[in-house]
Amino acid sequence: MATEFRKMRRFKQQLTTEECNALLKQEDRGMLAVNGDDGYPYVIPMNFYFDEKNNSLYLHSARTGYKIDALKKSSKVCFCLHDQGYTNGGWWQKHFKSVVIFGRIEFIDDPEKSLEYIKKYDLKFETPEEMESHVAREGHLAQMLELKIEYMTGKRIIEGEIRTVAEKKQEPHATA
Repeated sequence: MATEFRKMRRFKQQLTTEECNALLKQEDRGMLAVNGDDGYPYVIPMNFYFDEKNNSLYLHSARTGYKIDALKKSSKVCFCLHDQGYTNGGWWQKHFKSVVIFGRIEFIDDPEKSLEYIKKYDLKFETPEEMESHVAREGHLAQMLELKIEYMTGKRIIEGEIRTVAEKKQEPHATA
């Protein structure tokens, strides 16, 4: 039975697929959530490479550790990222865009495919010369992971109510 993912409640703020893809190409890192021990979620900041043609994210990992153990138990994950955002004039709240992805992780065990995506991943962060040196030195140690996107949604966000920074500073602090 296929999963039916929830639709966004605030659909007027929803990003198009093209806007989500642009954000995935622009940003360097996000948060990967896996199913951890005893039902606790485990969230890890991770760099990634987005391959729009394959509709997948590629993640670079060590071959062992908590994340790898969790992924061997359950391939279902959630990945979230947001841009740096901006403020508008004297207003305090931040405008930003975010993307949430649900999908499954596959371990890339084919050495040629792994090397292909290690290089694409590294080129996002390094010059071609640095990438070649890095791959030659440490490429064999990496475990590449492919996050196959099953559902993706994005959102435009404006934090809080509309007030200026000066108005915000004059308000008494709220108590819990």
